Amino acid sequence: MSDPWPYNLPIFRRSYRAPSPDGSDCAEITGAYEVSMSNPTYGTLHTASGLVLEYCSPSFIWSDDSRYLAVPQFFMRLKVFRRQRMVIIDTEARCGYRSLEVAYYYQPENFTAGALTAIVEPFKTKKMIQWQVPECFGAFSRFVPPWNEEATSRVVTTATSRSGIETLDSGGV
Repeated sequence: MSDPWPYNLPIFRRSYRAPSPDGSDCAEITGAYEVSMSNPTYGTLHTASGLVLEYCSPSFIWSDDSRYLAVPQFFMRLKVFRRQRMVIIDTEARCGYRSLEVAYYYQPENFTAGALTAIVEPFKTKKMIQWQVPECFGAFSRFVPPWNEEATSRVVTTATSRSGIETLDSGGV
């Protein structure tokens, strides 16, 4: 039996793993926690290529060319989580871009042909927003996220989890 709405939305996941479309990388959040009671969850995002990004929603998505990873990230103000920014990681350039626009919650839905589509406030207004990548980066804030240089970017094809997603051999991810 699945959880009742809205707890069945991706922003409420307790963990999530997604290999890149070309299979060269994999992103994962394990052990996500509620932002506050009965609210969406957050955790630390790790990739096989070494990215480590804290306070991320377990609702993330790869671009169809596997270059970009889009993930909503909470930020703190006065030591309290207030809102999210959409973060787009360029895995080739090893840099990230944060939207200047903020929302209580973003839920990425599609990332095809450079167009990232997300729902803003998925359990309230369900307004859609779209960014054209990389053209939108001029309106985003660039940053350099931490990368674990010792991570290996190798997805193992011999073992499969119950969900059918390939497992990852990356020394801890």
